[in-house]
Amino acid sequence: MDVSENTGWNGSETINKKFLIKGIGEMKKTLTLISILFMGVFLAACGSSQQSNDSDGGATEDYTLRLGITQNDQNAEYQALLQFKERVEERTDGAVKVETYHSDQLASVPDLIEQASVGTNVGTITDAAQLGDLKKEFSILQSPYMFDNDEQINKLLDSDLFQGWVEDFNKQGLQVLAFNFRLGERNLATKNKIESAQDLRGTVIRTSGAEIVNATVSAMGGSPTGMPWTEAYPSLQQGVIDGVEAHNSAIYGASMHEVINHVAKTRHYLLVSSLVVSADWFNSLPEEYQTIVLEEAREAGEMASKIAAEDSEEFEQLMTDAGVEFHEVDREEFRELTLDVFEKIGLSDIREAVNEVINQ
Repeated sequence: MDVSENTGWNGSETINKKFLIKGIGEMKKTLTLISILFMGVFLAACGSSQQSNDSDGGATEDYTLRLGITQNDQNAEYQALLQFKERVEERTDGAVKVETYHSDQLASVPDLIEQASVGTNVGTITDAAQLGDLKKEFSILQSPYMFDNDEQINKLLDSDLFQGWVEDFNKQGLQVLAFNFRLGERNLATKNKIESAQDLRGTVIRTSGAEIVNATVSAMGGSPTGMPWTEAYPSLQQGVIDGVEAHNSAIYGASMHEVINHVAKTRHYLLVSSLVVSADWFNSLPEEYQTIVLEEAREAGEMASKIAAEDSEEFEQLMTDAGVEFHEVDREEFRELTLDVFEKIGLSDIREAVNEVINQ
């Protein structure tokens, strides 16, 4: 597999990539619409029956929840979902059933969020940036160099300010069960060596497509392009993109170390994700089951965070052994370049309110 470096920036090459990406993007839009329609019919059929018959012929409520994620079955997210499933089913004596799906087997994260918002009994683990496209305030959790440590993040998550955001989010048909899945620091994994913003210029970087992430990568000097995570590996192979912004668990779990040569340790934000489900499904639960679900979702987030922290160092060593070079960079340079991001996407007031909370 050819993973040779291209140490120069070829403008025409970047333009060609952008045209290719644009063409692919138009195809994706059509396929996504078809996918949403198909999944709507499929999931609605799966979740249409809210009652089932017990052994005596009586009617019982069906509280089945289907959870799907993008990452594979070895990832910290999926291990946490398995714990969530086991404990919820045990504590509700099987009244609440949880089905788990990895590797986009159920549907993509955006599709699952869409289905959940209209009442289908599904959910997913999704990062703050993608939720930020639905409720801008959440984007602050995935803003460049916003938080200095976990303590500051905890202050925000435990604040009345944040709880107000969560309550408002219910109006969009979505219930946040837990927002404590901390999955690792995000870096730039690329074919070419990146040590400064100048090195990043013209480099096409795969992102989730979320507004805050695209704005961050662009401010740092890269050319962001949104695409599903599952398409990143072949896109690197084919030269459609030059790298990805991701954390160690995701990079190694998707075997990206086979198609990238370098990781620039920009640490532009800590990935904080949420377990989100349909508000209609959650509200259909008896109060005692709601309490159990919320408690176990938080426990799942703690478990995922612990596994991710343990895996990060191990995966960095494994990728180093495989030939990937990790580089420290001037983070202050990148921090200064991203200061305008908050104003550009309308986060200035939100940032000010959050700073008041975390600096108390």
